[in-house]
Amino acid sequence: MNPLGMILALETSQRKSSVALGPISLESHCDAISCESIDTQNRLVEDVLPAVQRLCARANISRDQIGAVALNAGPGGFTGLRIAHASAQVIAESLSIPIVQISAAVVARESAVIAESIAPDQIAWVALAAKNDGCWMAKVSQPSQGNDDPEQVGVRTLEQWPGEFGEILIADEHLPAPWKARADALNIQIVPLEPTAEAVLHVARRMLASNRTLAPQYALPVYPREAEAVRLWRERHGTP
Repeated sequence: MNPLGMILALETSQRKSSVALGPISLESHCDAISCESIDTQNRLVEDVLPAVQRLCARANISRDQIGAVALNAGPGGFTGLRIAHASAQVIAESLSIPIVQISAAVVARESAVIAESIAPDQIAWVALAAKNDGCWMAKVSQPSQGNDDPEQVGVRTLEQWPGEFGEILIADEHLPAPWKARADALNIQIVPLEPTAEAVLHVARRMLASNRTLAPQYALPVYPREAEAVRLWRERHGTP
């Protein structure tokens, strides 16, 4: 992989989506990153690949300068994750380059740091995929030595969340009311979930420096729970 090449980053896990291009080298200035928003109001008319083409043209970057594709692995919106992974796999296969998959929790924290919503050294809980009174949750610390993995990952009920006084919680508008009340009681700041392709790119640079990549065929979306259709099928037909 060319250390002087570029990373293409995709973020389509939520309603606001974007793509970004930036240098692979950690020594490069982050102001060299270019971003392009994606119109995802109509999921039947996706704009991912056209947005990538527009971004490359605007940044004067050719296909052979892209050395890796990075994306938010999930959890997130079902359709958005599938689109990002399919797009990343097509691009990576055609260019014979690796994929960098990043946990949605890590992308969420990095996005909050870039937006200056939280300090770079703050630990954050991230809540996603709320259903009934449960959420997929993960704890994300400040990365060190190429470590960009979330901790304590899993679907939790409110009683199972070990939130402590004064912590940070990153969540979207679907966070259940009891969770909001618990956060308020513990003086836990709730920061909006606003993942960006720029954050994906920042994390990908660190992971590439540690050679943490995947071949395109092994990049699969992360879903918090068993698909509802599968669950219903098992219930109706008694399959394990």
